[in-house]
Amino acid sequence: MKNIDKDFENSYGKSILFLGKFHSATKEELELFLDKFDIKYTDILDADVAMSIEGSIISPLEEQIADKAYAKKIPNYKSSQFEKLYANHLDSNSILMSLKLSNNQDRLSRLLQNEHLDNSLFLKLFRMYDWGEDGLFDSSENMEICTLFAKRFYHKKRFDPATFHSPISIFEIAIMSEDADVLEILFSLPDLKIKQSRFRKKRPINIKEALATNTFLNQNTIDRLVRLNDEGVDYFLAQNPIINENIANILLKRENIETKKALSCNENLSDAIFEALLDEDETLINLLYCQKIDLNRFKKIKKLHTNIAANENLSDEVILLLIEKDDLQIQQMLSLNETLKPEFLQELYLLDNPKLFSYLVKNRNLPLEIIKSLYKKKTKEIEIALAKNTSTPKEILQELYNKDEFLINESLALNESMKLEHLQQLQLDPRLMNNLKENQTFTDNILLNLGI
Repeated sequence: MKNIDKDFENSYGKSILFLGKFHSATKEELELFLDKFDIKYTDILDADVAMSIEGSIISPLEEQIADKAYAKKIPNYKSSQFEKLYANHLDSNSILMSLKLSNNQDRLSRLLQNEHLDNSLFLKLFRMYDWGEDGLFDSSENMEICTLFAKRFYHKKRFDPATFHSPISIFEIAIMSEDADVLEILFSLPDLKIKQSRFRKKRPINIKEALATNTFLNQNTIDRLVRLNDEGVDYFLAQNPIINENIANILLKRENIETKKALSCNENLSDAIFEALLDEDETLINLLYCQKIDLNRFKKIKKLHTNIAANENLSDEVILLLIEKDDLQIQQMLSLNETLKPEFLQELYLLDNPKLFSYLVKNRNLPLEIIKSLYKKKTKEIEIALAKNTSTPKEILQELYNKDEFLINESLALNESMKLEHLQQLQLDPRLMNNLKENQTFTDNILLNLGI
């Protein structure tokens, strides 16, 4: 079996035959590389040739030479195999120093084309590339370098390979990459803007805003983003759970209300920042909905908002205090909160307030005995809610289905716990098709039948 490393060693003091075109190095650069090993570069087949390398494209004459070399049993390798060997034997420090002194951008571009360079060297070379006056994708040269970068660092399970040649690849690397070194280099690139569809939720539109959303940034990149003092970057950075209290304080003191609202949604907010944001109505609503609230934080809240009852990070002590408050809206929202333990839902049920019942029966964590008890009340509002609840017992769902009432059927069509045959019957009513399309059980069966 051929081994390029052994054959390369056997070429010391001899020649290597190169045929065709090489993208990652010129003839002169190859000669300098080979000279370190006392090997000569040649494009002529003679008795001194110890191995041959074929480029991706070779001329008819070179093909004839390759055939003669093969007949002489001279070890033959593809250019991609030699590029790997070349990359493994490069002296990174020497290469980097030489390029810094010469600023030879042509050589730099050729080296970047070698896919066998390790990521560390590639990134150091990439950092040295001069983008000129053009944007990342505004010239063929820049686009080629961006494409090489994307092919290394754009990792997605399903995507069109054409994405490698698109600005979206660089933008999404900024969002998805888990490599802090890659992210730090992206900060220094010429910026590009991405058009976003009209979503209610604000989304990044440039590289730096995209970086600000990434949870794998190193502290240096975070500090550089903060120093930009850019409202768009601040907005996304304020929500990033990796920022420390010092960064949060800097963002807070910039007195931008959108940044403050974003900061109030940060899942790792310190107690000091939490307290500082309590005084403004616009941030209070977010705080009560998003933040972890224990007894200590709860005591600092001067004005309650119903949003607190939808919060999924309430301590048990806070939940009990909210249940005990004589506030119907908060109790109704708590009844819908599926992070509540069954014993707290039981406490709400024991308040024996009919205005809570239709909310409680929508909660999938409601204890079975309470579901059965509330079903016996036979109110239309409770039946409609139970018809949608995936935790409703099969026998109750069957009874509700047998009623064949449109308002109940609307909820049943959304319930993924419904028997498939019943969902198939419900599709006979065209008014229910939009609901059925939202039902995973129903749509999965359709895809299965289609073989998808």
